[in-house]
Amino acid sequence: MASEPVALVLSRLENVVAGNSTWTARCPGHPDSNNSLSVSQGTDGRALIHCHAGCEFDEVIQAMGLRARDLFVKRRGAR
Repeated sequence: MASEPVALVLSRLENVVAGNSTWTARCPGHPDSNNSLSVSQGTDGRALIHCHAGCEFDEVIQAMGLRARDLFVKRRGAR
């Protein structure tokens, strides 16, 4: 089951395809006609993303309207 951060990332993407422990989707950081973005879940629940076409991390999360902290599991008491 996907963690909250992974579910959030996947909800912002198009053409999501589930694999065994990863998902692929069209990268929002560039015009993408093929799924070039990989999304997986880290052992701590964080969302891990990688554009195989070469987009920078910041470009991808900005295009999704997210911040880096959105990719981490929120701890109790954290602001």
